[in-house]
Amino acid sequence: MGHQPDIVGERRRLIRRCIAAGGLAGTFTSWSRATWAEGHIDLPFKGGQRDLTNAFPQKGEMILLRTLPPLLETPLTVFDHGVFTPNDQFYVRWHLANIPTQIDGAAFRLNVHGAVKRNLA
Repeated sequence: MGHQPDIVGERRRLIRRCIAAGGLAGTFTSWSRATWAEGHIDLPFKGGQRDLTNAFPQKGEMILLRTLPPLLETPLTVFDHGVFTPNDQFYVRWHLANIPTQIDGAAFRLNVHGAVKRNLA
């Protein structure tokens, strides 16, 4: 069999270059000074090479699946260290288009409503 090109890896590198060239990374001040990919991990399945990153605030080394919106996985080695996953290596899922860079704790409100006995605001 001949050498298969790494299409996924090439696409990720192209996307990172486009983001850097377009200045989009600079809009997220805490992330703009970091390099997205800082290493690789080979997961045990076909096409399982993934980038590793330390570029996200308050996160340790994570498996990078997507940068915008963030999609980070916990490295498998974390599960060898105990029952609990450390907060800085807990997975990240972000499904909204807007990514907040600051949160005003005094103004933040959480409303609990729906199938509950009593609504909370």
